[in-house]
Amino acid sequence: MAASKGTRTIDPLQGPFDVALRVPGSKSLSNRALVLAGLAHGQSQLQGVLRSDDTDATMDALKVLGADVHHKDDIITIQGIDRFRPDRGTIDMGAGGTPARFMLAVAAFTEAPVVLDGSPRLRERPMAGLIEMLTELGASIEPLARPGHLPVRLHPGNMQGGRLRLQPQASSQFISAIMLIGPRLPGGIELSFDGPPTSEPYIRLTISELKAWGVDVQAIEDAKGQLSGVSVAEGRIEARERRIPADASSALYWAALTTICNRSRIELHGLDPTDGQPDHQAIAALGRIGLDLQLVDDHVTCTNGGRHAGWGDLDASGMPDGAMALAVVAACATDPTRLTGLETLRVKECDRVAALDAELRKAGVTVEVDGDDLVIRPPSDQQATTSPATIQTYDDHRMAMAFAILGLRQGGLSIEDPDCVAKSYPGFWDDLTRVEASASGGDTR
Repeated sequence: MAASKGTRTIDPLQGPFDVALRVPGSKSLSNRALVLAGLAHGQSQLQGVLRSDDTDATMDALKVLGADVHHKDDIITIQGIDRFRPDRGTIDMGAGGTPARFMLAVAAFTEAPVVLDGSPRLRERPMAGLIEMLTELGASIEPLARPGHLPVRLHPGNMQGGRLRLQPQASSQFISAIMLIGPRLPGGIELSFDGPPTSEPYIRLTISELKAWGVDVQAIEDAKGQLSGVSVAEGRIEARERRIPADASSALYWAALTTICNRSRIELHGLDPTDGQPDHQAIAALGRIGLDLQLVDDHVTCTNGGRHAGWGDLDASGMPDGAMALAVVAACATDPTRLTGLETLRVKECDRVAALDAELRKAGVTVEVDGDDLVIRPPSDQQATTSPATIQTYDDHRMAMAFAILGLRQGGLSIEDPDCVAKSYPGFWDDLTRVEASASGGDTR
């Protein structure tokens, strides 16, 4: 593998690999647990928290608002916030959309003016729905630039619980943000949905994490078992000792690589398929097209099952973060795949639908965008690309990782801004090097 400033060139693997990896802690669960530890009464200890740009920004924001945060080895100790008294005037959330939305809700309890801001891309991402919800609950939020976007200044308000009725298009991150602060709202909070909510699995993940902290939270379902509302009771969140399982979204890239590399095998340690992370569904989807999956204790063993034909049609609405890796697998299949349910990908770190369209074309894949669907027609020649292509990552960690995996299969790809993986998986390139070493005959187990 060659590397130059600003890019990383990916050569095709020299053979099959057999390697064991432990990916970092779940980004989704880490951010939720950090917020709940910050809101808890007493001192919590969290083990296995993902250390990344996103989670570091969350911890820094909690410290600004009054939490006491310490790191030692793999343990993060957090003394929860008693009084929301910012120790400086600005909270910088970097590029993290989820942590910014969670911390906007937490900062609504502030007892002194404080500004919430972030990167230029974060300033583009929509916040209006959450600002409206918080304002309805008594928050005082002043726009400092374009309304409905960061930066905003939060002033002391009069936060109260109550009922909110939400449209189906309301972001699951907005909903989760309100749920996480629900126990500290006088009277708690009841949310009702006018139709199936967006990215329901992430709302259920928040319900699961709240329950892990002893919060009285109820999922309200209709006759078909679909989520129609959530109720979070007022109550003190007690400090906890909590271990964060490995990140299913990060593990997915290695499961995807195994799917497209004949005779390969990988053990992914620290995974808990019952923890509610949506991308366990994406790993299971690989199992439906030939990847052999075996769960033993806390690790999943993935073994390549030979050539795969793709899915035909695959609804990715329940696993939106996994769509990037699934698109790469589809690009290496023998038959076309239509990926549906990609509406939320338009407003992630980049417009991921447009980005996948543009960059897969560079890799020789025929792609059609049909509304928010992607129709992927693999090239007939699955050998190394005849002419090198530079893949733009759009400051999006998942673009970098997805196309690195494709590069290991076919070669000829150079990844721009490879360091953007620090948002969720700082050790990604080190693990990729271990896979390369195994494929070259090295001992990495």
